Amino acid sequence: MIKFFRRIRQQLLSEGNTSKYLKYAIGEIILVVVGILIALQINNWNEKRKDRQLEKEFLIALKETLNRDLERNLESQKVNTKALYSMQILTEHFEQDLPYNDSLKYHFGTASNFYFWDLSESVFKSLEAKGLDLISNNNLRDSLALAYGNHNKSINFAGFRYHDYIDHAILNIFNNHFDMAWGNAKNNPSETIMEPLDFENLKSDKEYMYFLRTLPNLHYYKLTVPLQNTQILLERLLFLIDEELNKFN
Repeated sequence: MIKFFRRIRQQLLSEGNTSKYLKYAIGEIILVVVGILIALQINNWNEKRKDRQLEKEFLIALKETLNRDLERNLESQKVNTKALYSMQILTEHFEQDLPYNDSLKYHFGTASNFYFWDLSESVFKSLEAKGLDLISNNNLRDSLALAYGNHNKSINFAGFRYHDYIDHAILNIFNNHFDMAWGNAKNNPSETIMEPLDFENLKSDKEYMYFLRTLPNLHYYKLTVPLQNTQILLERLLFLIDEELNKFN
């Protein structure tokens, strides 16, 4: 092709036809510019196609991660709901001044149990390294940044505050009234138990009663509400991701 254009230029020059040569030269320049623009357009199209494919792969990976996190969230809510139930049983037992029975050791163990966690960040961190702009949907991109940013920090902070409160109770209250914190039941190792050293003495301990009555409120604000908000957030993210993935089909 280059030899072909060179022959035309040489022929026009040999004929001495300057005007035709200039027109040809301008046409050749335009042709080259158009060719470059087409090549750039094809390159841009290929890059966008690669970005879209990479976006799809990240969305699929995020969906898998978020589904696992949602399962963990639901499991944690089960554990924490069970703890709230045991708090209620113990409080009613003390308020009605009922005698000790062997089932209470399970409720003592369960009442101070808790489960909190943070979002799995590995896929998001990889996406962040590539650039969040890879996610074409602005709403989804902002929601992901919020979830793995401020929200993740807030559930961590709330969970650790509750953890500190339980730790304080173990070191300053439980140690005076139980043989150990969170022992394992002999007939069911998955069940935690706490047997009081002196049940009657425990009932008259104002510090323990204050702890028991305060615990449900702390549990609600530090665990229940953050986990419920996390569930809403995860379900919304999964909905937005499904919407985006449907666009690829």
